[in-house]
Order: sequence, then structure tokens, then C-alpha cells
Amino acid sequence: RSDVVSSSRVGWDRRADMANKSIAAPHRGAAVFGTMLRPSLKRTPEAAAVKDSAGLPWGCCVTPLAPAMDTHPNLQTIGADEVPRCCECFAYINAYCMFERKAWLCSLCGTRNELGQRYATSMQRAGLEEMQRGIVDVLEDCIEVDDVFSSDLRPQERPAVIAVVDVSGSEESVEMARTGLLAMLAALPDACLFGMVSVDSSVSVWDMRGDFPHCYSVGISGDGEVQVPLEEVLPVDCMLVQVSENRRGIENAIEMLAPTPPSFTRGAARGGLAFGPAVDGLLEAFEAEPFCSLRLVAILGHLPSVGVGSLQPIDGAAAARDGKKQGSKKGFDGIEASGDYAELADRVVALSACVDLFVVSEEGYAGIDALLPLVEKSGGTLVHYPSVAACTLPTDLNKCFSRPFATGALLRVRCSSGFRVARAYGHLSPDDQYENLYHVACCHSDSSFAVDFEFDNPSGVVANLDVHPTVQCAFSYTCVVPVGEGDAGSYQVQRRLRIETVRTDIGRQALELYSSVDAEVVMSLLCHKIGEAIRKEGMAEARMLLQDWLVILTARYNQHVMRRTGAGMDTSFAKYPPLQMLPRFVHGMLRGRMMDAQRASRDERAFVRHLCCSLRPEFVCLMLYPRLSFFEDLDATLPGDTPLVLSHSAIDQDTPHLYILDSLTEVHIFYPRAAKGAVPFPPPADSGVRAFVQATKEGRPLCPSVYNCSEGDASGLDFSARLWEDRHLNAPSSSDWAVSADLGYDAFMLALKEEVKGFMDSS
Repeated sequence: RSDVVSSSRVGWDRRADMANKSIAAPHRGAAVFGTMLRPSLKRTPEAAAVKDSAGLPWGCCVTPLAPAMDTHPNLQTIGADEVPRCCECFAYINAYCMFERKAWLCSLCGTRNELGQRYATSMQRAGLEEMQRGIVDVLEDCIEVDDVFSSDLRPQERPAVIAVVDVSGSEESVEMARTGLLAMLAALPDACLFGMVSVDSSVSVWDMRGDFPHCYSVGISGDGEVQVPLEEVLPVDCMLVQVSENRRGIENAIEMLAPTPPSFTRGAARGGLAFGPAVDGLLEAFEAEPFCSLRLVAILGHLPSVGVGSLQPIDGAAAARDGKKQGSKKGFDGIEASGDYAELADRVVALSACVDLFVVSEEGYAGIDALLPLVEKSGGTLVHYPSVAACTLPTDLNKCFSRPFATGALLRVRCSSGFRVARAYGHLSPDDQYENLYHVACCHSDSSFAVDFEFDNPSGVVANLDVHPTVQCAFSYTCVVPVGEGDAGSYQVQRRLRIETVRTDIGRQALELYSSVDAEVVMSLLCHKIGEAIRKEGMAEARMLLQDWLVILTARYNQHVMRRTGAGMDTSFAKYPPLQMLPRFVHGMLRGRMMDAQRASRDERAFVRHLCCSLRPEFVCLMLYPRLSFFEDLDATLPGDTPLVLSHSAIDQDTPHLYILDSLTEVHIFYPRAAKGAVPFPPPADSGVRAFVQATKEGRPLCPSVYNCSEGDASGLDFSARLWEDRHLNAPSSSDWAVSADLGYDAFMLALKEEVKGFMDSS
């Protein structure tokens, strides 16, 4: 059975069953660089009994394109096919292997392998790239390209980007799209191919081969598809133009984008957005003639409502009622998602394409949860902006095409004797033939996946005393590398291999595991499992799963730590700092945008869940429990070292400090009562606060929206609503465990203590 518990609710017996599939939450930590692998436990449990008694999850997060310590590795020192591999388990040679005179011993299985001349002496091995600890980058293949239209190229060697732009909205939203596309164009490699399709109630394909571009509009037929195949309107090789050769024509076409007049529906029965037919038509064109490695960038502002994939508007209150009634059987929040986009997503993956989705909401529900398969199956990027005013589209598009990006990737995580990978989470798919091999359509430098470990024998990791607990990740991928500034039309298509091997000590008792927790990784594992519970069981069941898990872990902790000392119950994990933020993170999940079905929109919940299941662990932590800090004055360059709790009690209204609330996608700068009138509002451009915020924006996978708030006005109320440890204004009067999170953090902890006491008394 999977880690998601069944929908039937039993008392403590159900919780005891969940203890074997326990989940945990993280502490606050700094960003971790130079590693692809981050285990949830820095000590590997000796056996299943030790792991289960601790109540902690056991797995790791994998960030395949994590920045390496050496930012410019020498890929020419050795080819991937020259790196020796174990004849038994096929692991790559690494720094943890033992060496004999004529053999090397695999660090994962202990098998003896023939020793090549390259590794004959320790002095020779010391200087080899593949024998260093940390990330090892080697080259598998490299193709030089001088002409992107050459008939000798395979489709995957010809990168192309097609923008699909919603022009059915306001002038402000279309202007934002124009600005964003120009910013994206500045980041595209000169040799890249570019095409553009604008969408309202019809589909318009742009011809940008000259300085004076024009478009061809196609209506939507009665069966929901484009009336004329797009490849007949404009052939693929005419639809796509090279950036370096046609930059002026591309810029002119972008500037010509304009919102559709309300009365002009271009032959459709009514106005709306034909996004589904546009994607369907483009896929048909490239399926008929595979021409390139395609990346679709969709910029939408409204709900798709015409043709294939059309969605119906929903009423928020009605959706919430339906979700409560049927949430355990239906999709994200109790409403079935459209199957059209799942089918389109399968076609995208079959074409080895990628879809990035940027949604600038203008009115109500935009259908993000229904569109998610397009993004998740293809490994694309999803960004949701609640309004045009809060939109940072230009920065995000430029950043999206400036960071490292991989396509057509294969991922494998190998384990040493005694344990193995049980399951994988994230936007990847298992191979149909080979066990423990996963396909990753696309990913970027901030993409992260997760795996669960399980023991493969009763003796655990001590069954083979010749090997220490070791995990090795191998990631094979394709990337496009510009040759240089001198030749705009040249580039390399490289096939690379990244390898990292990590070794841990053995944890022989639960107390050793408590002290070795990497809580950020545990948090990421938790998000994946709770996300699956929401999809399969519904929101109500997922909330109970999360809260019941916290009861089990707290009880296990007290059984191991507090009963030995004869002390009273401890629900704050006071003796183990890595776990001390756990209750606040769980409370933050329940009150935050990921799981609050009453106060976060359906689009917003889908967006936050996507981020929590796709980003690096340190970013996930910020999503689930934002960081509140303060600046003593405008000129301070850094905030106070200690983050504050998310409560009004942490805000000093009588001191002119400035407070910053950072939740990854949003940054609020708050002026308390004493700062109003005494400190310039908003912070001046040359102030230390603004410099700190700018540095924060540059270090994020997505550019956060910045809000300036002050006590006593509407913006101040918005800031106060994000202080989750206080009681919510509309919280019920009941003290029931299921709704205790809304009553504030103190009430939540009191309810937790009662639940833990009941669980321990019954066990």
C-alpha cells in the first residue's frame, strides 16, 4: 500500500499504522549548494525496527542540476563511457571505493572489479575528476552545430521556443505579456528558433520572416479543433525563425500584439479563450513533421473556454461546499479535473516537448489545476500571479531562460547493500523496462525530486559489513551550450552525465536519528506525500493525515526521550534543535496557502502545491512557514539574525523598526505604528532595506512580488492575515483537533498535547 492512508477513519489503530509510514517537518536552515543528494537522515537506520520506532521518514531529495562547487568543470578530462562501473551493480567508481593492487572494491556492493592503469596508484587517483567527492560532471557526447536549419540535424538538436499568448484580456495584461516576451527574447540564445501564436476565441499564427510581420487567424470548428491545420496555414519551417537573423521581425511582432475588441470574436460563436485548440493544433503540426526540441511558453490571463479543453467557471462558495461533500473521492479539492489536458500532456511528452505556463489572473478562476498536467508531465515551469499589479512576468521569463536547463534526462539512484529506493516523487516517470530508472522530460537548476528508501532484508544495512551505507545518483541529460560571442549561429548540443556519491554513518537507536535529521528534506518529503493525499483522498482527509502524523511522531519522541528521564510531556522537541520547528511548520501548512481551502483560491492552492513538489527543500520551507525578520533602520544592510514567530506579539508597535515577511513568492515590508511618518514610505531606492530585498529577489527561482504595508490601513490588514500563529478572525469556537489550527498556535499546541496523551495512554 502507498504512503497515503485509506479514506476510512479509525481511531488510534489507524494512527499506529501510519507510524510505519511516518512523515516529518523541517527546521530553518541556510541554502545548501554543491550537492545533488540530501538525505533526510544523516545517519542511516540500522534496521526497520529502529526507523519505525523513531517515527521519521527515510529518503532523500535529488536536485540534479544543483550548482556544483566547481562552477566551470573540465568536461574533457574523461568521457562518460570511460568511467569504470561495477560489474555487479553498475555503480560508477567513486572516492569511497577501496583499492587493492589489481582491483577496486565497489563502495555500494563490495564486488571486486578489475583495476585500470588510470587508477593504478593513489597519487594518480588523487588528481582525477571522477575520484573527487561531490558532484562529478563528465561528457557523454557533443555535437557542433553551425546551421540550425541543416537537414543533417536531428529534431532534438534544434532548440525552439513558441510563445502562446492570450490576447483576450485587457490592455494592461497584453502590455505585460509584450514586456515579458521582450525580456525573454533578450535571454534566448542567438541560434534558438522562435515562433509565436496569439489566442483569443481563435488562433493566430505569426509569420516573422521579415521586418514587417503579419498573422494568419484560424477559427474553431464545431468539434472544438482549429478549422484548418496550422501546418497548412504556415509550415513549421516558416513559423519558426532564428533569433539572431530575425530579431527585428520578432520584436515588431511582439509590439503588434493587441487585445481583442469585445465585439470582435473572429467567427466564433462567442468570445473566450481557445487555448486547448491552440496547443492541439501546434502539437499536430510538429507530430506530422518532427522538426525541433520544442518548448511552449503559454502566457494566459483567463479560463480556457473555447473548443478542446474548455473549462467552466466555478463559484468559490459552491466549490468549497462540493469539496467538503465529495473531497475524499474527487480531484484536487473535490472537483474532477479536465481529461483533455492530461491527453494533451501525454502528446507533449511523446514529442519530447516542454510546456511553461504563466498565468496572470484578471478575473476569477483561471483553471490552473486542470492545466497542471501540461506542466508537470513535461517538467515545465508554472507561475501564477494573482493580479496584473502583482505581476513580475518580465523578470521571471528572463530568469527562466537564463538558468541551466536539461532535456531528455534519465535519473537513477543506487543504494548500497541492505536498502533500496521504494518510490520516487516529483515530475518524473518510471521506465517501462528497467527498474529504478526514471525519465525526466525537462528540469532546471532549482528542480528537485524525492525518493523513499526501504530495507530489502530483515538485517538491514548491517547484513554486509564490508560496505557502509552509501547512495549514488547518476543523471544523464542533454543541454544546449552557446559556442561563443563571435559566431551567433553556432552552438553545441552536449549530452552530459552528473554523478554524486554520498556516504552516511549508521544510526543504531532512535535518539541518533533525532539528532541527525535534515528537517528541510523531511519537509519536502512531507509535501509530496500530503500532495498525493489531497489528490487521492481529498483535502479533509489530507489535513487529518498531517495532524495525526504529528501526534504519532510527538508520542514516539516522548516515549524515547521524556520517559527515560521521568520528565513531563514535551511537544516542542526541546532537547533536539533539528526538530524544534516541526510543530510550527505543520501548523503553517494547515493555515497557509497549500491547504487552506477557505481563504486561498483554487488556483493559488494548485500553484503552491506545484511549487512545494518541485523546488529545492530550502525554498519549500519558506513557502510553508514564511520568515519574519526586522530591520532596526533603513540603512541596515541585514535583518536581525533570529527569525520571529508569525504573531502580532512579535511586532513592536512602539519602536520604528521595519519588518519583512518573506514567503518565497511574496515579500511584505511592514511599517508599525511608530514607523508611520518617522520613516520614509516606501523605503528609498538607496536604502539598505531595498538593497536586501533586491538581493532576495535575485536569489529566488521566481521573482517575489513586493508589497509595502503599514499599520492601520488595508495593506496592514493583509500583512496581519499572514501572521498565522494568531487566531483567525473567522475561526470556529470549537476546540476540536480537526479545526484547532484556525484557533491559533497556542490552541493548536494544547490540542496536540491532549491528542498525544490519548495516543500514549492507549498504546
